Amino acid sequence: MDEANVGELLKETAEENQTRKILEIMNESKDLEEAKERVRDLLKK
Repeated sequence: MDEANVGELLKETAEENQTRKILEIMNESKDLEEAKERVRDLLKK
């Protein structure tokens, strides 16, 4: 596996993990506004 493939794999894994985290936030939030705020905070990091 060359460096380009490793880099692409790391990028895909990071994107999948962020998507999972957003879904977790959506499921745990009491309403849409709370979910939006928590996702915005996550994306600022």
